[in-house]
Amino acid sequence: MLALSFSMRLRRRLKRVVRQPISWAGAAWVMFLITTINHFVLQADSTVTYVSLIIGIGCMGMFGWAVGSAGNAGAFGDLLRRAIDVLPEARLITARDGSTVYANPGFKRLMPIMPGKPEITGMVDLLDGESAQAEFKRLRGNARNGVGDYCEVPVRLRDGSREWRRISVAPLGKPAGFTLWLVRDVSARREMETAQRKEFRQMFDFLDNLPVGFFSSDQQGRFRFVNQTLGDWLGVSPEMVRATGLGLADFVLDLRDGPNGVMSLKGADGRPFDVFVRQTELYDDQGNFVHNRCLVLRDGIEQGQVAQQRPERSSSKASLGYDPRVRWLFKEAPVGIAVLDLERNVVDCNRAFLKMLGRHQDAIVGRSLFDQIKSEYHDDASRQLGKVAMGTMAAVRFDVQMPTARARMLTVSVFAGHMEDETGQISGLVLHFIDATEQRDLELQFTQAQKMQAIGQLAGGVAHDFNNVLTALTGFCEILLERHPKGDPDHQELQQIYQSGNRATDLVRQLLAFSRKQTLRPKIVDISEVISDLSAMLNRSLGETVVLRIDHGRDLKQIRVDTGQLEQVIVNLAVNAGHAMNGDGEVMIRTNNALVHDPVEQAHDIMPPGSYVCIEVSDTGCGIAPENLTKIFEPFFTTKDVDKGTGLGLSTVYGIVRQTDGYIFVDSVVGKGTTFSIYFPAVEEEAVAKKVEKKQPDLFDHADLTGTATILLVEDEDPVRLFGARALSAKGYEVIEAPSGDAAWDIFKSQANKIDLIITDVVMPGMKGPDLVELVRASQPDMKVIFMSGYAEDVIPDGIENDPTIHFLPKPFKLKDLAYKVKEVLGEA
Repeated sequence: MLALSFSMRLRRRLKRVVRQPISWAGAAWVMFLITTINHFVLQADSTVTYVSLIIGIGCMGMFGWAVGSAGNAGAFGDLLRRAIDVLPEARLITARDGSTVYANPGFKRLMPIMPGKPEITGMVDLLDGESAQAEFKRLRGNARNGVGDYCEVPVRLRDGSREWRRISVAPLGKPAGFTLWLVRDVSARREMETAQRKEFRQMFDFLDNLPVGFFSSDQQGRFRFVNQTLGDWLGVSPEMVRATGLGLADFVLDLRDGPNGVMSLKGADGRPFDVFVRQTELYDDQGNFVHNRCLVLRDGIEQGQVAQQRPERSSSKASLGYDPRVRWLFKEAPVGIAVLDLERNVVDCNRAFLKMLGRHQDAIVGRSLFDQIKSEYHDDASRQLGKVAMGTMAAVRFDVQMPTARARMLTVSVFAGHMEDETGQISGLVLHFIDATEQRDLELQFTQAQKMQAIGQLAGGVAHDFNNVLTALTGFCEILLERHPKGDPDHQELQQIYQSGNRATDLVRQLLAFSRKQTLRPKIVDISEVISDLSAMLNRSLGETVVLRIDHGRDLKQIRVDTGQLEQVIVNLAVNAGHAMNGDGEVMIRTNNALVHDPVEQAHDIMPPGSYVCIEVSDTGCGIAPENLTKIFEPFFTTKDVDKGTGLGLSTVYGIVRQTDGYIFVDSVVGKGTTFSIYFPAVEEEAVAKKVEKKQPDLFDHADLTGTATILLVEDEDPVRLFGARALSAKGYEVIEAPSGDAAWDIFKSQANKIDLIITDVVMPGMKGPDLVELVRASQPDMKVIFMSGYAEDVIPDGIENDPTIHFLPKPFKLKDLAYKVKEVLGEA
């Protein structure tokens, strides 16, 4: 009875809720439901699992929806919506008619459709080729029929580049009322798979065109593969092999020495020919049969050379032979091959193996294989080779690192099998070596890129919200400081709050620099001038016991950077250098032009050839341990004590340099010192000649920051909007407040002739700032606009960001920053 009563009450509650427009809490619960389905349902392997998860999670979502319309549900729903917005994956929700219900920022980043187009139509326009559009059409059809599905299709971006996307759909209900779309960037994986397929194809082409016959067969002797040479001898094609189930026994006319030895086969012309066959069986790790591997030699049999072709007892070279054709196969193979005796000494090796290591044959043959392998890999390699030598496994694969003659460390995949003498006893080992260094580096770069992207998304999202908080905090504090000047009992406490807010602002700026979402104002600058202007401050920061030396190169080219950010990079590196020397030593800053002819690689960065300007910051301090060199640019990594630093200094430097299209490398020797080398692309002389010099006035050169214009202030954060309205009203402006883009548009339609300036946030619920501006520009193209945001300058659509009537004010901003920017945009500064 209790359950029945609860069910009836919940039913009545839901009935009341669904008759009302969906609140933010309801929308947030629906988003939460969809995100859960995305992570669980799309991986379901059966219809039962799919339906049960939909029903279970759907009930939970409806219950949350019902509860969420009361109390603090609005705030909770807004929090859930924000959490979904900052997820890195692209998510899109569409109704049955294809209209968009929700699209997160990740979707707009991965699928940059043209402004004004519906998301589904825009996705179709991005698809590259008819086959991609057909796949997408199939996907949409399955979604309408209530079937989850996915496809991987190429897309053509606006800059002409071609990338791959994995698009998945999860219909919500059958027939689908709503559809969840998930888009992931799979370009890196597809590129790696394409390279692997190309390598496999080359290997198969090589095998097909060998001057000897080769085939593999199953346990019943049926062909599984026949290379082109043997196929021509026997008169069979790959299609015949697959269709007829033929085997070598179907062509044998005379068997003299058993399955390994001389036999007569029926040729393509019907005439017999003699061959020498060498067969080996391959088993997997569980001892199950995999296939036979068989080598067929034809030439030389009639001249009585069979005895020389047969393997000799305890001769490791015998299977590679004295037959010139097999010897050619060994020597000219495109992968490294080495033959070992049972003591793991190298008996023979081919040219590819010597070329891989950059060594002469005399430095390898007759020596232990472990002389060529890095010491920490000896134990694992010995265990793996022991399994083959003792016959417990037919073949093994393992990875090792091998130094080359030029001290380059290779990551090598080793495939090891054994050789047998004519009595069937294991007489040696055959190892194939494939250089996997490039593939390994790509995998590491891809993993590192994913990790840094995830941390960057988190840092950027947190910084954006903190900027709103800090704008209101420092802004209201400024207003109170004006009311409580020096001498007032409350002035000192307010000043402490204000300074703490400024320190928090600096920390957020570091997070944005790392995530590369800060607002930059690049211009063409002379590095020598920037460093010279900093020298006095650097001397004070380093102290009297540290010597600062600056060495400027001659005829330095200019670079395009944000001057403030460049100064932060140099100061951070110089101060770090001073700390590394414990206040006693020498810091050297050098500048020079650098012409890079070949790509420069370090860790996960590869600098392409080109003309650069280099800044080197060196110290004579303690140096950086080798195990820490790959971690120093990661956020929050530090070797200092807990209370000595945040670990954001070098990650900030790295973020600023990379956002400016520069590169930073480090060289360090423990006990001797460290050198950071920064390379910025040099600006072409034509660009420098066309540069227009315009001196920017100081924000505080103008004492009069008052005005009488009418300003429409659009901001969804109540504290930020309240601060902005009070600050501007205090300067004499008439301020009209709007809590959203939709409200602002309604106000503008009724008071368009009265409004002189629009100040709007970029990212807001519902209509966003750029969308509002596009509507306003349709009726008043000359309307002056100021965008506000923590980092979202990159989400402003093309065509607006370069408009001279539109300006940008980064958060957090101070009262005088806001007042001056308004004065400047209105043309009164």
